[in-house]
Amino acid sequence: SGWTAFISACENGHKGVVQLLLDRSKRIDLNARTKSGRTAFISACENGHKDVVQLLLYHPKRIELNARNNKGGTALMCACGMGHKDVVKLLLNHFKRINLNARSDRGCSAFMFACENGHKDVVQLLLDHSESSIELNSRDVWKKTPFFIACENGHKDVVQLLLDHSERIELNARTECGSTAFMCACAYQQKNVVQLLLDHSDPSIDLNARNNCGETAHMIACRSGHQNIVQLIESKVTLARN
Repeated sequence: SGWTAFISACENGHKGVVQLLLDRSKRIDLNARTKSGRTAFISACENGHKDVVQLLLYHPKRIELNARNNKGGTALMCACGMGHKDVVKLLLNHFKRINLNARSDRGCSAFMFACENGHKDVVQLLLDHSESSIELNSRDVWKKTPFFIACENGHKDVVQLLLDHSERIELNARTECGSTAFMCACAYQQKNVVQLLLDHSDPSIDLNARNNCGETAHMIACRSGHQNIVQLIESKVTLARN
């Protein structure tokens, strides 16, 4: 399985044991990996063990802070994906040594993982981190942006947060099939998100955009039988001729 005593101690947050093993680190492979590619540092971050993560950060020359698991995930991605705000904050404090824009095998960044899983507090941390160059409009392998992903998954609070920073967010970014975040929210019947986008005062959101098949969000909602979405759109939008 590849598990070592050091990885297990970090995985389970046993700070005292981790410190003991670090004191003997000349005899221990601090960057050993499990069969899934997890290192001790990734395990501690993914499980939200702040005190252990702090200990490991004291040994940056011996511990790979940007190591990747078998899916291309880094410790920062795992912490963001799990919503461990305190750990993410620790990692951001060491941003000069950590790749904040690393991508997983499916092209997702740490910011994307936070948006995908609806972790508003983590998204706020990343947005507020002014001393870095976090890419807010990066795209995964399907050309989805963090904003698109948040809308797709119906994370209303995250979507609102991104709308509050709309001057930095590409609201009409398109996927490979030409879909926008608004189209996707309508297709997935994310009513609360659709309402947010319709109510947003920024006129730059293109509510009548068409995908590669020539469909608008209204047409998609009609085709899918989403009556509540159709009613919402028709109450707010001057529809383009279908």
